[in-house]
Amino acid sequence: MAQKIVLQIEVTCPEDLRAWEEHFYRVGCAVARALAAWFLQHVDERLWREEKPAGWRVVGKRRRTVVARFGEVTIARRLYRDREGEHHFLLDEHLGLESRVVATPEVQEAVVRLAAAVGFAQAAALLAQVTAGVLSAMTVWRMVQRVGARIWAAEAAQARAAYERGEVPPPGERPVERLYVEADGIWVRLQRASEKHLELKVGVAYEGWERLPDRREGYRLVGKRVYVHGHEACDFWEGASLAWFTHWDVRRIQEVVLGGDGAEWIEKGQEVLAQVIRQVDGFHLKRACWRALGGEWGERLYAAIRGGRWAEAQALWATAPRREGKRAQEAARWLAGLLARRAGVDWRVQVTQAPAEARGLGTMEGNLAHLIADRMKGKGRSWSRQGAIHMAKVREQIVNGTLKRWWASPRSRPACAPPRARTRRPRHRRQDDGWLQARLPALQGSYARNPFRPWLEHMLRHRLN
Repeated sequence: MAQKIVLQIEVTCPEDLRAWEEHFYRVGCAVARALAAWFLQHVDERLWREEKPAGWRVVGKRRRTVVARFGEVTIARRLYRDREGEHHFLLDEHLGLESRVVATPEVQEAVVRLAAAVGFAQAAALLAQVTAGVLSAMTVWRMVQRVGARIWAAEAAQARAAYERGEVPPPGERPVERLYVEADGIWVRLQRASEKHLELKVGVAYEGWERLPDRREGYRLVGKRVYVHGHEACDFWEGASLAWFTHWDVRRIQEVVLGGDGAEWIEKGQEVLAQVIRQVDGFHLKRACWRALGGEWGERLYAAIRGGRWAEAQALWATAPRREGKRAQEAARWLAGLLARRAGVDWRVQVTQAPAEARGLGTMEGNLAHLIADRMKGKGRSWSRQGAIHMAKVREQIVNGTLKRWWASPRSRPACAPPRARTRRPRHRRQDDGWLQARLPALQGSYARNPFRPWLEHMLRHRLN
């Protein structure tokens, strides 16, 4: 039901005509804060009258200031005690306001999204310009760390439940017959740690390609999901498969095309994923061919390996002149291993029928740049181990479009917690003559043992026994 509200707010004219927009924006925010304070007080009254659980008692009111989009709002809400002695703020629970968090869930999400794109200090400065609330760089940092730690803990708990206790989560609902998976690692600089760098292992899974309109060579990935490994509850591929296969319907997947360089941890993906078609990353293969044989010979060797023409590739490898240098020798050893096991063929050559829009794998370099490097590398940036993992997990959730679910939403918590077994505290019985005893705190404890108080030493020497 609509109500008429009269607010007594003094409105002044801006002294500088050019600052009229900023001036009246702040006036509007002041009105919004006053309306919000009135509204929340009204909600608290309604909850007390209509939705207070049976057995809850009001023990007082407590004030709290939260940062909303239009600035700081101070509210006084009722504090309840339930039958088990636990305390609740019914208004906070219905609004999804977490304890010891200064911002509303909507502001938190906006802050974390901004801090995941730019530095913490820059994010705080931008927020001060476009909102009426003021959040320090340290507060912004704490918000990101809190959400990142929540994501990390939930993922580790899910992995332990699946691989230690055998609690298999339900499969996803998105149908797909062929899944494309690529993986690679990226190093970020550490601070205050024995190691100088940390390798973040990243994977990308997608369903295919879609041509962008009005662009002859423009494509985008369909159904892309990224995964950053950051815990020790399982290895990379176990964590990635758990994250991806609870999104897609694994019962319908017939083939998994796996791309990546020749790193040992990437090769292990063939042991975890089912029906794998392996393709060596084209960027690393071409670079190795160039380093080992040079431009012309390297191009010919790359084309032969990619097309699966092994007789031609072996002949080129036997007759082509080798380049000198350490990098050339390392590339030559790697290529010799590929030729020995006949690896590196394009996945489209290995399958019986590739879709019409099929393209070669090679999205990892761009995804590593957008996901990790743009925010976490360069400009002298360095991270703690946990800070780097938390930021990477936040950016992962942003790309996957699942960041919003890590904040409490209104009415997301039950109004009344399930009853717990009540434990009685043991009572300490006093002696019958206890009421005759007198205590002087100054004569006991560390205060009495201080040798720099002569008056206390005199009292201790002459005290009555």
